[in-house]
Amino acid sequence: MSLFFDLLLTDSVMFILFAFVLYFLSVLSKRLGEVMGVKKYYYLYYAGMFFILLSSIIMALPSGYFPRLTGNAFFATGLTLGIIASLKYWGWLIRELFKE
Repeated sequence: MSLFFDLLLTDSVMFILFAFVLYFLSVLSKRLGEVMGVKKYYYLYYAGMFFILLSSIIMALPSGYFPRLTGNAFFATGLTLGIIASLKYWGWLIRELFKE
């Protein structure tokens, strides 16, 4: 096996691990949202997981440059959705840290 294929496989595995992190955050945020009465933004985590898992599948395909670019774009989209949901649920922690 070539080094290039090993790197692509490593990217796919790392993307799957990022999806697990988003799932963990979605479970925590769902519970926090129920307690705080926040809207159901945890669905953004699920959408982010979808895009990240899709990018993992795309990165695992043995092809050229375009699928790698597409996979990275889907990964970036998934992480962006995760960050937006995290800010909605956990943004109050940042505000509390900088409160005087």
